[in-house]
Amino acid sequence: MDEVPAGDVVAADPAVGSISVRGAAATVVAGAAALFVLREMGIFAAPILLSILLACALEPLVAAFMRCRLPRAIAVLAAALVVALACLAGAGAAKRQVTAFMDALPDTVAAIKQAVLRRDQQSGDTRFGPIRQLQRAATDLQATLTAASAPSDEDVTRVAVARGLDLREYLLSAWNRTLATGAQLLVVGMLTLVLLLAGDRIKRKVVHAAGSHFEQRLLTADVIRDIDRRIQRYLAARLLISAIVGGATAAAMWGLGVRQPLVLGLIAGALNVVPFIGPTVGVAVCAVVAFVQLHTVQSTLEAGGIATLVAALEGNLVTPWLTGRAGELNTAAVFVSVLFWGWMWDVWGLLLAVPIMVSIKAAADRIEPLQPLGELLGR
Repeated sequence: MDEVPAGDVVAADPAVGSISVRGAAATVVAGAAALFVLREMGIFAAPILLSILLACALEPLVAAFMRCRLPRAIAVLAAALVVALACLAGAGAAKRQVTAFMDALPDTVAAIKQAVLRRDQQSGDTRFGPIRQLQRAATDLQATLTAASAPSDEDVTRVAVARGLDLREYLLSAWNRTLATGAQLLVVGMLTLVLLLAGDRIKRKVVHAAGSHFEQRLLTADVIRDIDRRIQRYLAARLLISAIVGGATAAAMWGLGVRQPLVLGLIAGALNVVPFIGPTVGVAVCAVVAFVQLHTVQSTLEAGGIATLVAALEGNLVTPWLTGRAGELNTAAVFVSVLFWGWMWDVWGLLLAVPIMVSIKAAADRIEPLQPLGELLGR
């Protein structure tokens, strides 16, 4: 029996686990380019997606007006009028709260001064009051820094020029941001009206453009119908969550003796629509209003603590459970999607994160190659 050379044996062994470096590098570059394009197109894509979401949210209201035998154009205008009146009512309530805050601000400042003076007098020596201690610490720190940075030549005088706040530049920047946001909201409103007036015509065109085969068109129609159903369920869950937060906040503020608790509840419920940022601002508003009205640190801590408890329960229990059931997403998918789209498109991404993932989940459940992704995102 002939012996097989060792070199032939080694050459006959198959290569195991070989990796194409060129292919992996191309995949990484393509993924990075896709992320860059997606991030840069946020200023264009986010208003469009938000308009689609608003159109989906207002479609049941338009359908209700159409059941009253109104033409679709009149029903859309009636729905827009209802939304405008609701926004004006909310703005009026917020304006009353801001006016009450500004009216009570002088009394609050006077109460703080009296409390500080009273504490200083009770201590027996005003040098050891909290304000005096803060001033003394600041003076000592400044003296230490001056001594450490003093020049060796005594004839040289160091002059420090402090640049003050450029109020004109700050106001101009704020005005530019306000104009940009207002323009985006105007575009969103107009596009929402266009989508509502179009009705199902755009969806039918999308179905016809999906392909020439009947199976392709049927699959596209099923995906669109499933996305609409899940988005409407998510919006209903979002409305219920805002109502729960608003009611709990209003009840808590009423129990603490804060005036106009319903207004605070409405503000907290409206801010809760924006993940992370909204609840934080709502807690700050409740704490500041309680401090301005009640003039005590204890009431301020109680209001902020209760508002924080409501926000924590909502964010960790109520919202993941309701949004997960409505969109058929697991909690981890909801959390990661909010982080990712918030990083991509800032506030717009926070608003659109869950609806985007709901749409992806609905499409993945219907399209066979994407079903593993749907299984990964599912509950």
